[in-house]
Amino acid sequence: MSPKVIRGILRSDGTPNFSSAVFSKPKELEYLIQKPVFSTTSHSPIIRGVEMMIVKSIRRIPITDARGRLEGIVTATDMVNFFGGGDYYNIVKMKHGGRFFSALYAPMESIMSKDVSSASVDTNFSDVLAKMINENVGALPIVDKNSILIGIITEYDVVRYLSGRAMTESVGDYMTRNPVMASSDISIKSAARLMVSNGFRRIPIMKGNTVVGIVTSTDIVKYIGEGSAFRRLLLDEMDQVLSVPVCDIMRTGVVLVKSDLQLGEVAPLIRTSCVGAVLVEEGDNVIGILTERDLLTALAIE
Repeated sequence: MSPKVIRGILRSDGTPNFSSAVFSKPKELEYLIQKPVFSTTSHSPIIRGVEMMIVKSIRRIPITDARGRLEGIVTATDMVNFFGGGDYYNIVKMKHGGRFFSALYAPMESIMSKDVSSASVDTNFSDVLAKMINENVGALPIVDKNSILIGIITEYDVVRYLSGRAMTESVGDYMTRNPVMASSDISIKSAARLMVSNGFRRIPIMKGNTVVGIVTSTDIVKYIGEGSAFRRLLLDEMDQVLSVPVCDIMRTGVVLVKSDLQLGEVAPLIRTSCVGAVLVEEGDNVIGILTERDLLTALAIE
């Protein structure tokens, strides 16, 4: 994707350069975080994490020790990495001799990020927002003074909280231009590698010159953890599972908008898109993508 120029969110003194729409009240964060938060321990098997993501419809799982202290986090992208999209697949090849079903019982700590960003429940909301944007994370686990996990706040939570504010900036000012897209006939494994190598959570899917869908990291996790695909894992047929064309699992009904629309008009479409994004078109061409992260930035920055 082409690099995006975002106006700075920090002043020269290091404080957040947020618009007047962003404010902090005592214990504001406590009312915004998701509680209870779905978590598991570092020793839980990866298959448990897959089940949690599917059943609870979540795309990240905080990892704690036996006392509930935060140790790390596993995201849907980490799962896609493990499924063949990146270096985590070496766990399957090197430690389990290519037997994927066996590898699913490796501990979650094998694929968790240990340098997880978090925030105290007493942190000002504006500081939490600055941290999410500066550290490029889609969620922050919230902990108490003893590092005990008590909740989580996500981009979706922030966008929902701030979306009542006026947003008159245009989509074109905040979208990512020239998004990476994939052909509908590429394999799920190729799509997984594209996601992991670029750090994406979603990829628009094309057939010829027409957008026909979008696939997310959560879609890949759900596909592998359910139904016939999972039954084939019992037989260690991972290659066959991942060779299925991505069009078989993509979501159709992609929302397309124009770049001159105001963000306030598009925000509800992002919240209800189920993929956290809309595509931006000009004529018959897709020229950009606008995500929850872009909307969060637009809501926060002057």
